[in-house]
Amino acid sequence: MNLLIVEDEPAARTGLITLCEGMPDVRVVGEAGTGARAIEAAAALRPDLMLLDADLPDMSGFDVLRALHRRQQRRTILLTLNTHDASRAFAAGAMDCLLKPVTRPTFCASILRARERRWERRLVPEKPAPVDSPAFAAGPGPLRFLVGEREHRLYPLDSFEIDYVQSAGNYVTYHRAGVKYIARDSIKRLELVLAPAGFMRIERSLLLNVRAIAYAEPLGRRGAFVFTLTTGVSLHSGQAYRDMILAKLPLRRRTPSH
Repeated sequence: MNLLIVEDEPAARTGLITLCEGMPDVRVVGEAGTGARAIEAAAALRPDLMLLDADLPDMSGFDVLRALHRRQQRRTILLTLNTHDASRAFAAGAMDCLLKPVTRPTFCASILRARERRWERRLVPEKPAPVDSPAFAAGPGPLRFLVGEREHRLYPLDSFEIDYVQSAGNYVTYHRAGVKYIARDSIKRLELVLAPAGFMRIERSLLLNVRAIAYAEPLGRRGAFVFTLTTGVSLHSGQAYRDMILAKLPLRRRTPSH
């Protein structure tokens, strides 16, 4: 991943370069100390990612963002001293916003998010299928791949092989064969895109792949279930999700005939 650093303070620029050197497969391809030079460098170098200071001598980082093409805006991380700049940065098209002084954990997390989006762009075609193509006629299919991070590495995950998804604040964890991967996403969005792949919501924070179920047991008389997975993990469903579960799986007890 090629990076362009836009920072007018030499000490801060050196600190950012040091952080980049500590990340695998990250290379600094250019530096700029003014907004005008940043715009020129972005056009000439076409970096995968730009670290942009919000306060430059000739213009603000927001002015630079407005001057960039939309493609480059989405590849920019704004660096700021003002905690209120985040919403403005996202509104201006920035991919992320980091508070200065930038720490290693926040920097690494932001770079990982950038890598994840890069993976997603590679896995998803940029152009939709023509309306008369077989792919379009067959209707929307399941989202085949997701990208999860583990130990500072990104993994493309086959959605059919994921056992369940659990929310964790602004992130989710993908559980596959007893191994956890994290991603910046929401259960609400994933519930929609993973439904065609056989996932159902069994609790506010849980999406379960029906392929991963070994067996299910009723829990009390109020419509909750305990799902035991092929990995041995047990997940409890919420009573409010009974109808959604039964619409996916015929788990109603049948009265024996005499």
